[in-house]
Amino acid sequence: MKVKFDFTVDDLVDSSERAVARSGVARSWRWRGMLGSCALTAAVGYLLVPARPVFAAVVGAVVCGAIYPFSIGRSRKSRLQKYFREQFGGDGPFSCEVELTPTGLVTVQSGARTVRDWSSIVEIQETADSVDFISKGAGSLIVRNRAFRSAEEHAAFVKLARSYAPKVN
Repeated sequence: MKVKFDFTVDDLVDSSERAVARSGVARSWRWRGMLGSCALTAAVGYLLVPARPVFAAVVGAVVCGAIYPFSIGRSRKSRLQKYFREQFGGDGPFSCEVELTPTGLVTVQSGARTVRDWSSIVEIQETADSVDFISKGAGSLIVRNRAFRSAEEHAAFVKLARSYAPKVN
């Protein structure tokens, strides 16, 4: 079974964000970054407000903790957009073709043909806007729902994928 859809730089950023969200290592980096920023903000507050240094430190840390996830998220997304624009030569749309074969998951994108053996697929996730194939060592492949002409075609695609990769969810 073969499907085809167009994707944009924003789809690539979303895909990267999903991959990072699944990573315990990346989550620990984010927590360490936030804790470090909050500690630095608390230290600055403590040093700059001699009348109530502990209060200033606590307020600074809390405000930093509230703002950090939003500010760092925007910054990260902006950097990813720049990176993918550089790699793909623009914002898109770009074409992606995905074929389910008995030997593997075949993708054709930007002139490159890739085959992921079914043994490398560790999970198949259905989300509100996609079917995500999570691979061991090879990241993930996100097939957007716009690749399917109907809910029936979507269901048949997922059923066939699961039949080829019976050891995954």
